[in-house]
Amino acid sequence: MADSSWDNGGHGVPLKTGLPLWGKIALGCGIAFLVALVTCVGGVAFIANKVKKDPEGFKQKAMNLVADKVRPDWEDFRTVVEQLRTPEGCRALYAANPGLAKTWPTESDFLQASSKWQKDLAPVPDLTPELMDHQGLRINHDFGGKVEVGWSPKSGRAVYVTFEGARKAGDTGPRRVTGLDVR
Repeated sequence: MADSSWDNGGHGVPLKTGLPLWGKIALGCGIAFLVALVTCVGGVAFIANKVKKDPEGFKQKAMNLVADKVRPDWEDFRTVVEQLRTPEGCRALYAANPGLAKTWPTESDFLQASSKWQKDLAPVPDLTPELMDHQGLRINHDFGGKVEVGWSPKSGRAVYVTFEGARKAGDTGPRRVTGLDVR
């Protein structure tokens, strides 16, 4: 007859077999670490192999990628420098950018200062890898949104322009100039 007692006759609860929970977690983390490590090492080896096979081709691809990224900033810089080369352009630049009043309080002050450097400004060339590599190009994007573009040609004056913010996709109008330095 069946005993109605809950007593199991002194037998204990059987022990679970297999890894405890902390062991499963440690094993999962270890495997994830190994996968990440092998992926990183493999990626570095792949890129190193590409560079080793054709270093100039790899450099050219990297420079073209960078050039495509900074081309809008460079085109805006070229526009500003072209305006600085003529008195009419300087008037238009000063009128469109009230931030220049911090350095030159009046338009006549700006025109007087710009008349000193207009003849020394070199025409700005197209953006090329050679220009980026060897001809004094500097482009800085600040986290606050400002963009500083500078160029020091081998002959002529260096020009540094600070724009209010980065160009957004689809923007076609001119960006505001907040700072200008011609050396």
